[in-house]
Amino acid sequence: MDDQVTGVARQGVGRVQDAVGGLTGDSATQIKGKLNQAAGGAQRAYGKLTDDVRDRLEGALDTVRGEVHERLDTIETYVRGKPLPAVAIAAAVGIVLGLLLRGRSRTVYLRDPR
Repeated sequence: MDDQVTGVARQGVGRVQDAVGGLTGDSATQIKGKLNQAAGGAQRAYGKLTDDVRDRLEGALDTVRGEVHERLDTIETYVRGKPLPAVAIAAAVGIVLGLLLRGRSRTVYLRDPR
């Protein structure tokens, strides 16, 4: 929002500079005014874009949070209803993850040259 406000203000300053330059015949002031108008428009567009992206990301984050809460509620209901199978599943997942994450053994076995 700040970039949008700053962009609008800069566009306004540019319009005033352009008008003053036109009235006084000062082409340098007029050019500065046109540049400020263009820069203000770009800054305003950038501000709008960042605000739109932020809003979309917040919406997506809310959706993901809702999905996660639903999944956790489903898991909690299952665990409360069937605690033993849930513990067995958790143990199996833990063992598989442990085997996957432990990596290769670094022990080197040497043979006796006899």
